[in-house]
Amino acid sequence: MFRPLPGLTVATLIALAILIALGTWQLQRRAEKHALLDQIADRLQAAPAPVEILLATGAYAAHRAATAQGVFDHTAEAYVYAPRSTDGPPRPGFRIVTPLRLVSGGLLLVDRGWVDAALKAPDTRKKGQVEGEIEVAGTLRPSSLPATFTPAPDLASRTFYQRDGAAIAKALNLTLSSTLILEASSRQEGGPEPLPTLVNIPDNHLQYALTWFSLALVLLVVYWRMHVIRGRFGSNH
Repeated sequence: MFRPLPGLTVATLIALAILIALGTWQLQRRAEKHALLDQIADRLQAAPAPVEILLATGAYAAHRAATAQGVFDHTAEAYVYAPRSTDGPPRPGFRIVTPLRLVSGGLLLVDRGWVDAALKAPDTRKKGQVEGEIEVAGTLRPSSLPATFTPAPDLASRTFYQRDGAAIAKALNLTLSSTLILEASSRQEGGPEPLPTLVNIPDNHLQYALTWFSLALVLLVVYWRMHVIRGRFGSNH
C-alpha cells in the first residue's frame, strides 16, 4: 500500500504542474514562431509593389519587396555602426541611412548600404550622393530595437548602434511615413554597397519544452525514490 508523504506530495504536485505548463507554453510558442517564419518567407517571395501600397497595409508591409520614388535628403544622412567580417578580421564600417522624400508625399528612411569607415564622410563618396528624383528598389525591414548594452547614439555625428528608425527620426527631427526602413538592393555608382539583412529568428522552443518536461520526469523519479527510502510502499501492518 502506498502511503504518500503529505507535504512532499503537495509540493511535488505544484512543481509538476508548473513544469508541465512551462513545457506546454514552449510548444505553443514554437507553433507561433513557425507561423511567423512561414509568413516572413511568403512575404519575401511576393512580387515587389510600390511602397505607398505596402505601407497602407500596416505591419504586413514588413519583409516585402518594394519600390519607392523620391529624392534623397543627403543633409539628414545617418550612420549605423556595422563592422563587417568576410575573409579576415572585422572591418569597421557603417550602414548609410538616408531619408527619401517620396514623390507621393511623406518621408521614408532608406538603408542605402555599407561603406568602409574611411568613406563615412559624404565628401569621400560624392559620386554616390545621387541628386534629383530616383527609384529605389529593396525590402522593407522592421527597425532593430536596442539591447541592454547597446551604446547610446552619438547625436553630434549622427552615429547610431542599432538601425532604429524611430530613434533616428527623433534625433534628426523627422516625421516618417513609417518606422519601416527600405533596405536598398540596388547600388548607385559610387554609392554604398547594398548589405541585405539575414533574417535569423531563433527557434529553440522545442529544446526548451523538452527541458521542462525532462525536469518534470526527474521530479517524479525523485518523489518516488524519497518514498522508497522512507518505506512508504508496501503493507502498513
